[in-house]
Amino acid sequence: MTVRLLDENGDIVTSGTQFTSGAIEVAQTVKTRLRLYLGENFRDIQDGTPWWESILGKEGTLSSKEAIIKNRVIRTDGVTRIVSFTTDFDISTRAYCVKIGILTKYGETELTVTV
Repeated sequence: MTVRLLDENGDIVTSGTQFTSGAIEVAQTVKTRLRLYLGENFRDIQDGTPWWESILGKEGTLSSKEAIIKNRVIRTDGVTRIVSFTTDFDISTRAYCVKIGILTKYGETELTVTV
């Protein structure tokens, strides 16, 4: 499978190399899936990461919130397993950062998603 390449801002690349495949493709797909908020996709409002509903709120334990994120990652096509996983919340910028190392069918890669 080949997907459109996104730049560091999440915008579609329109010049130069415009498509990607392999481990970069899988990492980009994981990032896209994590950045999709629950209910945001008009074609399937059941799809998405429940950031507001389950992760960023006060209710629930840290392990249950991390389990939701890990489940979303592991259910991505091409992901074989999660190798490393850390989260961090920066109170001054109010940013929630997830750093994930994944093993794909193409090899190992790392990615960072900030919400």
